[in-house]
Amino acid sequence: MAQFTVDDLRRILRESAAPGETPTDLDEETLDADFSDLGYDSLALLEMAGLVQREYGVRIPDDAPGFLQTPRAAVAYFDGWVNGHAAAGTAPEPGAGHTDNAVVIDAPLQLVWELTNDVESWPQLFDEYASAEILSRDNGTITFRLTMHPDEQGQTWSWVSERTPDPGSHTVRARRIETGPFERMDIFWEYAEVPDGVRMRWVQDFHMKPTAPVDDAGMTEHLNRTTKVQMQLIKDKVEAAARAAASA
Repeated sequence: MAQFTVDDLRRILRESAAPGETPTDLDEETLDADFSDLGYDSLALLEMAGLVQREYGVRIPDDAPGFLQTPRAAVAYFDGWVNGHAAAGTAPEPGAGHTDNAVVIDAPLQLVWELTNDVESWPQLFDEYASAEILSRDNGTITFRLTMHPDEQGQTWSWVSERTPDPGSHTVRARRIETGPFERMDIFWEYAEVPDGVRMRWVQDFHMKPTAPVDDAGMTEHLNRTTKVQMQLIKDKVEAAARAAASA
C-alpha cells in the first residue's frame, strides 16, 4: 500500500473541517506544532482517525489522540497503521497488545539514526542481546537473527526478523518472521527532531499465541518495562558518542 503522506493528511484535514472552517495549512513550521495550538481538540483528532479508518479499511485504536501530538507525528502514526497492518492483510485485532514508548536523545539526528540502525552493533548498544547475525540484505530490507542472553532459568531465546529502514522519512518497519510465542509482532520506529535533540519512538503491535506463557496484557506490561530500560541505555550511549565526536 502507498505511504500515508503529508498530502494525505491535508486531505483528511479538509474532509474533517466543519462547514465554513479553513483547515490548517501544513508547512515546515506547522508540521511540528502541537495540534492543540493549531485549534484541534481531542474530538477533532478522533474525527481525523475515524476518516483514516473508514477510507483505508484499518482499525485505528480509540486512544489515537494520545499519539497525534503534531501533524508530523500524525502522518507517521497513520502511515504505521495503514501500511504496518493493511499491507500484511491484517488489521489490528481488538484486545491485541500494543506498546508506544519514546525517548529524547541529545545528539544529531544522523548520528542517532546511524547508531541505532546498525543491527550488527546491537549487542553493544542493547544489554539484552548476545548476538545479531545478518542473514540477508535485499532491496533495503535486512533479515537477521537476534539471540538474547540466557534468562534466569537458563533459557536462550532467538528469532529471525526482517527490518526495512527508510532514511528519507526516518522511520523503520520490522516484523518477526520466526514468531515464537507471538501470533504476530509488528514494529515501527520513528525519529523526529525536537528542541532537545531527537525523539526516538518505538511502537510494537502484537498478539500472543494461546499456548504462550503470558497473554497480551502480560506481554504489554513486560515490553513497556524492558523498552524503557533499553531506551535509557541507548540514550546514554548515543549521547556519549555525540560528545566524543564533538570534542574530537
